[in-house]
Amino acid sequence: MLTLLSGFEGNTVAVRASGVVSSEDYDAVLLPALESKLREHVLIKLWYEYGADFEGISLQAVWDDACFGLFHLQDFSRIAVITDSSVIEGMAQTLALMIPCPVVVFSKAELPQARAWLSGT
Repeated sequence: MLTLLSGFEGNTVAVRASGVVSSEDYDAVLLPALESKLREHVLIKLWYEYGADFEGISLQAVWDDACFGLFHLQDFSRIAVITDSSVIEGMAQTLALMIPCPVVVFSKAELPQARAWLSGT
């Protein structure tokens, strides 16, 4: 499941992943939010937080994410990944090598630092 989070700058899409993230979650929550922000801003920021109850992501959702990323690689100015999982951290750091914007992984204990970094302060 994906849940949009509020309280972020206008050019930021903030989302929390919990349970199993499906293609339907991606299509109904994340894609519309990203596309809406891209209509309003040339560059957007992404806050992607993994909840303690995150279980995984469906193969179709991974494919949807990859397809979106290929078309919008240049549309992100910063991406913050928030997780306490070393597996997710490693995956995010690997993906960061392929993304032309800064991607930083923060632990849940570093939420204030993550927000400050994402806002550029």
